Amino acid sequence: MNEQVTRQILWNVPVAFVVLMYVLLAVLVAAYVWAAIQWYRRISLGAAENRLDKIPRRIFLALRDAFGQGYVTRQSWGWTHYAFYVGFVGLLIGTIIVGINSDIRDLFALAGMKLYFYYGAFYLAFKAAMDTFFAILIVGVLAEGARRRLRKPAILSPAPPQKINKNLENRLGYWFPMTMLVLVACTGLMLEGARINATHPKFTEWAYIGRSIGGVEGALGAGITFHRYLWLSHMLLVYVFLACFAFTKLRHLVFGPMNLFLRNMGARGRLAPIKDFENAETFGVSQVEQYTWKQLFDMAACLECGRCTINCPTVNTGKTLNPKFLVMEQREHLLQKAPFLIAARANGKSNGPSGAEAPAWSGPDMITEVATEAAVWGCTTCGWCEEGCPVAIEHIQRIVDMRRYQVLMESKFPSEATGAFKGIENQGNPWGLAAEKRADWAAGLEIPEMAGVENPADLDVLYWVGCAGSFDERNQKVSRAFSALMKQAGVRFAILGREETCTGDPARRLGNEYLYATVAAQNVETLNRYKPKRIVTQCPHCFHNLKNEYPDFGGNYTVLHEAEFLAELVRAGRLKPKQVLKARVTYHDPCYMARHNRQWDGARATLRAIPGAELTDVEQSRNRTFCCGAGGGCMWKEEHEGSRINQKRLDQLSEAKPECLAVGCPFCMTMIEDAVKSRSLEETIRVRDLSELVAEATGAMEKAASPSSNGQGEPITAGNTQTAVKA
Repeated sequence: MNEQVTRQILWNVPVAFVVLMYVLLAVLVAAYVWAAIQWYRRISLGAAENRLDKIPRRIFLALRDAFGQGYVTRQSWGWTHYAFYVGFVGLLIGTIIVGINSDIRDLFALAGMKLYFYYGAFYLAFKAAMDTFFAILIVGVLAEGARRRLRKPAILSPAPPQKINKNLENRLGYWFPMTMLVLVACTGLMLEGARINATHPKFTEWAYIGRSIGGVEGALGAGITFHRYLWLSHMLLVYVFLACFAFTKLRHLVFGPMNLFLRNMGARGRLAPIKDFENAETFGVSQVEQYTWKQLFDMAACLECGRCTINCPTVNTGKTLNPKFLVMEQREHLLQKAPFLIAARANGKSNGPSGAEAPAWSGPDMITEVATEAAVWGCTTCGWCEEGCPVAIEHIQRIVDMRRYQVLMESKFPSEATGAFKGIENQGNPWGLAAEKRADWAAGLEIPEMAGVENPADLDVLYWVGCAGSFDERNQKVSRAFSALMKQAGVRFAILGREETCTGDPARRLGNEYLYATVAAQNVETLNRYKPKRIVTQCPHCFHNLKNEYPDFGGNYTVLHEAEFLAELVRAGRLKPKQVLKARVTYHDPCYMARHNRQWDGARATLRAIPGAELTDVEQSRNRTFCCGAGGGCMWKEEHEGSRINQKRLDQLSEAKPECLAVGCPFCMTMIEDAVKSRSLEETIRVRDLSELVAEATGAMEKAASPSSNGQGEPITAGNTQTAVKA
């Protein structure tokens, strides 16, 4: 290999410039250490939390999502970020290679070893690759700048200025580091061109862009002196840019991958229980330092891209809650309060048992002034913010933590929630209807109750009906349809009847963790007594709690949603849809199935098995589904801001021009059906649960009819209207 095909590293660079380069490197490292210590002191203010389990899996996921940029490129405009990310990483690797062939090479030489490969074919290919990375980076940054300046997308709108600190990071924003990045890339190409122009190498450089620029520079009279001072300028710009990692919003390039490593490895959407109710002095979070260190790190990792708002139901209907703003505002609050807290700790003052009592904070209150109560109570816990975030920030827990404080410590919550709390506490359902009527929906269907089953182990499944399926008139029809399907398929099942009570989901999402823990313990005791093989339910909220949250209370069960179970029965040939359904059907994915539990194929497989059903989808489907507006306990409180979420969702679903909207959640049934009725579209768009559609197609609908309907079901045919929901 021809070792003459190369370039001299640091050619034409005076010793003084080289010394300055290494001095500035030492200063940069010191700045990085200082900044890291500052952030460590802030983050360590939070409560303890273990995020260092499953290390190999964490490393794999962090590398996949950080370097793969999968969460970034899901949006069409994500290519701009991906472009300058790839360009930056490529140039970083190139710089490391140059360092290996210079400084590291010299260290090896001291030990009598040779390490040098910066010549020949490798060198030529390397220079071509570096020019390509320079070009990709410049194009990506300029395209992103144009998007921000010309298109001005709403997701990049700034947080309220009164809640943002006037510090260096916020003054510089993203424009300064982006400008520095372009300048570094441009001067890098110019420097390469100046070297080629000044040295006139005897071989043809593959640095195709630098070679062209060198020709222009030569025509303009540039020579060795120009190259020398251009190198100095480029070097200084590089250090200014590198300093941006510590002191500007470019921090997310370091903290983002770290946060991906520290992500929640448990079930998505699962809320952490309050530990040791009996001895805890406070419940929930009212002070920023009461969050865990991971929740504080989330604030530091936020890159303010706004992806968390794309499908956020509150943002898209003009309400106060904006998940991006919430994280930013709490981060700014942390930066304000951290010096106060750190100084108190240094003086031996804290709110812990070993230190003196810390002085009272006189700044803004985190819940009422930083986050605001409207934002705290606006969340539907649909999970889009966490689905959309490219650095795995966990928004829901931080919101529910503030709700817990308001409910359990200050008894402050939306007045409409009072009835739901009392209903769950006294009657085991949020409507407060008589508990002894829980199984009335099954009258005449000859469905056994677990208490009357001689050997529960003989049953295939326990049917968990849920509060809506038991008490809501509209959703009782779903319960009857699902029961009829199981009978038709020969499934041996039973219900708990009066022994069933609310899973507590509304109470937990609304912050009443004590009530949730009470009913959860009661349900776990009942279920553990019967030891069901499998539990099946049509309610995604019941599904989520039974499957993902009851394990914290000693309940570990195999739980299936109706969509998954029906698909299983159809696949096994135990259900055979034969009746033709001549309708265009659009399935509305429930958030707690599609987003939190990653299940959407079962429902579609079942619908495709119905003859004549033309299945259509909208953009906001599967894991990108849009909330109906009832989650997070919002079913039991009113929307006092903006437009109604269920109306927004109906607008989206209507884009598919459906004749039937299929749902797989009792809350979604109520919300979507209400939206349809509010526009008097009952004759045009029918809303049906998945079980109802399958029951009609298999002929089980007649058996599913309520006792008061004279045995007549409600098939989807022209002229049939929807029965009013009475919840």
